Amino acid sequence: MLTITKLSSAIGADVANVDLRRLAESKDAAVGGALREALETHLVLRFRAQHLSPSEFVRLASAFGHTKTLKRAAASSSAHLPGHPEIKVVSNVANDDGRPIGDGGSSENYWHTDGTYLPQPVKLTFLYGRESPKINPPKTFFMNLCDVHDRLPHCLTSYLSRLSCIHYSQYNFAPEYAEQIAALPAGADRRHIGPSFPLVRLNPHSGRPSLYLPRQRQCLIEGLTSEESEKLSDLLWTYVEAYDDTWGDVIGVDDLLVFDNSYTLHRREAFDSRERRVLWHITTEGEPPIPYASAP
Repeated sequence: MLTITKLSSAIGADVANVDLRRLAESKDAAVGGALREALETHLVLRFRAQHLSPSEFVRLASAFGHTKTLKRAAASSSAHLPGHPEIKVVSNVANDDGRPIGDGGSSENYWHTDGTYLPQPVKLTFLYGRESPKINPPKTFFMNLCDVHDRLPHCLTSYLSRLSCIHYSQYNFAPEYAEQIAALPAGADRRHIGPSFPLVRLNPHSGRPSLYLPRQRQCLIEGLTSEESEKLSDLLWTYVEAYDDTWGDVIGVDDLLVFDNSYTLHRREAFDSRERRVLWHITTEGEPPIPYASAP
């Protein structure tokens, strides 16, 4: 019988007694519904000791939504698993000729959300551990942005509820904006190119407000000057970095994590570049955020 155990008071749950390989094959409606409900409640789910082929991994993710590749426009095809364009390889490992087998490195990944620079931002991210460092493997941490919003001063949340922010991409990750970016003069500010989303979005499942922050901290906020935008962004990230009710752990071999990017941030510790770390990565497409200010 499916069992779900909370990992912290704010975020995360372990799911046991489920074989995701069978779920990928059968798409069991009852189990799938229970997992969706658990994901909406806990925002991050971890499954230990799962044994999935690439095709099974793709079918599993597809059962939760339309899969969306986050391949960089300029990246080589090696960033994805051969024969499976839906699966991005996240790794610090290189081939004998020095070419990386995937996208990533060993330095710290700071707090961020996947794929907010897309007109249809990413909803779910699936991470499946294939290799993990033997020495001091890094932990990946998660944060509940509904909780972060609850801890902000009321005067600030009231102000934020009226604002929208442009989610630009520092690199050319979003093909939808490639032509606009290419048309800019060399060195031009590109922060105005990207989708505009509310800084405070509605979580329809819980009815709670959630911060929704772009990955790039020096973003532009509509109606504010560049200097005002940067000051407000710095203030919000100060609150984020002071929030300590997070959960994190090592993603071991055969561990699968799925998390909802809509209401979370995640980060990964640095690790020794001589150690091998390989994960398979799939995302699903979401919907544009609903402003909390417009919620009934």
